[in-house]
Amino acid sequence: MQDRKTVFKAFVDREKEVSYLNEMNAKGWKLAAVRFSFYTFYKTEPNKYRTVLHFVKREYQTTFVRTVTECGGEIAHQSNEGKSILFYINVPMDSENIDFLTDNQSKLDFKKRLSISRKREAIATFAAFAVAVSSVLYVLPAAIKVLVHDPEKFGEIVVKEPIGATLFFVFIIGGTVCGIMSAYIFKLYCRSKKEIKTISTEMKIFE
Repeated sequence: MQDRKTVFKAFVDREKEVSYLNEMNAKGWKLAAVRFSFYTFYKTEPNKYRTVLHFVKREYQTTFVRTVTECGGEIAHQSNEGKSILFYINVPMDSENIDFLTDNQSKLDFKKRLSISRKREAIATFAAFAVAVSSVLYVLPAAIKVLVHDPEKFGEIVVKEPIGATLFFVFIIGGTVCGIMSAYIFKLYCRSKKEIKTISTEMKIFE
């Protein structure tokens, strides 16, 4: 029986990523590594682990890894996220020593760091969208004028300047994709802010 497999999955939403990883845990596939949206899993017992994502500042990396390991957790993957490191951690379902990764304070810290990351991503994708749109709008009026008044000449231009024509359409497609992505990431950012407020309220209630 196959005891290892690699699956390609592209996620923008971290919550969906965690949900997927824990669906795999429920089926008996524990996360082993992540490489450019390729997730490698090892076969294990169903529902033996749960996977948690956790942000840690760089200066606390060594201490955090040691603490997680001593408490029975396994670091499956880690990636640089600006000033922090994002850890993918496999936690045994029967472990009682690693609650600091799943309590309300941990969830609040994760949501705060995630909202910062999403804000930056939204700004970056919107900037790419603005550049693409500006480039298209700069050329579009002249292209439309030639296309309307002299379609044959427009065809000649496309044939003679294939690189320019290709870039024009790439900017159109790329701008559309970036526009959709920036809107989606901003929506996720707003959701994170709402969740932060909810968790903060719950913590105050139970203090």
